[in-house]
Amino acid sequence: MRVIRYSDVNGTLKLVPELFEDLYLLARIIGSGDKVTSSSTRRFRASEGDVGEQKEVVIELLVEKAEIDRSAQRLRVTGKIESGKPEEYVRLGSYHTLSIGDGDVITVWKQEWKGYVLSMVKQAVADSRKQKLGVIAMDDEKASFAYVRGYGIDVVGEVYSRLSKRMKQKDFDKALSDYFTEIAKKANEMRVDTIVFAGPGFTKDDFGKYIESKGIELRKKTAYVAASDAERSGIREVVQGEAVSKLLESAKVKREFDLLNAFLAGLGLGASFFGVDRVGEALEQYLASGVIVNDSAINESSVKEVLDAAYMQKVEITVFNSDDDAGVQLANFKDIAAIGKAFASRRASGQVTPQSQN
Repeated sequence: MRVIRYSDVNGTLKLVPELFEDLYLLARIIGSGDKVTSSSTRRFRASEGDVGEQKEVVIELLVEKAEIDRSAQRLRVTGKIESGKPEEYVRLGSYHTLSIGDGDVITVWKQEWKGYVLSMVKQAVADSRKQKLGVIAMDDEKASFAYVRGYGIDVVGEVYSRLSKRMKQKDFDKALSDYFTEIAKKANEMRVDTIVFAGPGFTKDDFGKYIESKGIELRKKTAYVAASDAERSGIREVVQGEAVSKLLESAKVKREFDLLNAFLAGLGLGASFFGVDRVGEALEQYLASGVIVNDSAINESSVKEVLDAAYMQKVEITVFNSDDDAGVQLANFKDIAAIGKAFASRRASGQVTPQSQN
C-alpha cells in the first residue's frame, strides 16, 4: 500500500492499494458513514430512450457498504453519491458502486481516524516492503499452493498426481514426472520471493531431487520442511513452525497465531478475557496487556468503545483476519479478547513454558 497524503485536519487519507491484501484491509476499515472518492464510470443518456454511453467520472460516495469481490479481486464500495465531476454526468443522491482495484487512487474520509486504524494502514505500508512467502504442501496424491499474505493464508490452487499403485512402473514414473513438472511450473508462476515446500514423507524431498536432476530452475529462494499433510492444516502448521519462524518473524499471520495461543493459554489460568463486556472490565481495572479483535467487528459501536479505551491506555491492539484460521477461532470467543498483564509477565519471565501452556 502506498499513502499519498493524510490530513488530520480534513480527516482524509489518500492512498493507492498495490496488492489484493490492501483491498482486503480497506474493506475492513471503511465503514458506514465514511466517504470514499475514486474514479468510476457512469452511463450517460442524452435523452429518454437513448442507449447512452459510459463516461469517466470522479465520484464521492457516502458509504453504506464495503466488501471484497474475490472472483474479480476488487473492492466494491456502495453508497449514495455526494458529489462528482463532471457534474453533468453525475446524479446526486443516486446509488452507485465504486469498483476499486490495485493501482487505483482512492481517498477515504472519516469523522475520526482511530489510532488503531491508522496503525493498520501503517502496517500495510510496511508489509508491502517485506519479502513475500509462498507455501506448497504436497504428498503423493496432491499439492496445495498458498500465499502467506498480510491478511492470512490464501490457498489459491491444487494439483493432483493421479498416481496409482496399480500402474505399471513405466506409467507410474511418467505420471510422477508430470506431477513434479506441473508443481515446478506453478511454483515459478507464484509472485513470491521465497517458497517453502512441505509435506509428510519423502515426496517433497523427491521433488527437490527431481528438479535438480532435470535442471529445472526455481527462480525463488526455497526451503523444505516437514508437515502432517498437504491440506490447509499442513500449510498452517508450516506457518506456525519454528523452521520458517525467521522468514515470518514480523509477518502478521504468524503474530496472530502467537497471540491467539497466548490468549488460550492465559484463559486456562484465568488471566485472559473475551467478549466486549469482559474485555471492557479488564481495561477499566488496567489488567490487559494486549487486545486482539476480528476485523469483521471493528466497526461495531460497542467494539469501538473498547478499542478506544485500549488505545488511550496504550494497550497494544492487534486486528485479526476474521476469515483466516486464527480469526475463525477468535470468533468462538465473541470476536474480541484480551491477554492479561499477569499472564504476559509470567510468560515473559519464563514461568509459563510452551509445555505448560498446552
